[in-house]
Amino acid sequence: MRKTILALAAATLIGTGCATQTTGKAADADQAAAAIAAAESSRAAAAAVGYEWRDTAQMIEDARKAVEEKDYNKAVKLAHQAEQQGKAAVTQYHQQAEK
Repeated sequence: MRKTILALAAATLIGTGCATQTTGKAADADQAAAAIAAAESSRAAAAAVGYEWRDTAQMIEDARKAVEEKDYNKAVKLAHQAEQQGKAAVTQYHQQAEK
């Protein structure tokens, strides 16, 4: 169990790092909206199997607030983190179901 949690945490951190923008280009409103939609979809998939993580919905809300403030880079970063958490939560569900 502990190894599973550590592996999921590592995968989330690695995935989050890969998902953030590294090109130095500024994100725009459309990119932020798409990232938030992907995060919401990932969160919903985790919630559907009962494994939504505690902070995912708050990250999505924070991303929406960043859009309101026109901080699209921050919005995209937060949305990607939330999306990765949703994906990791679904992976956790499947790993737990195999036991």
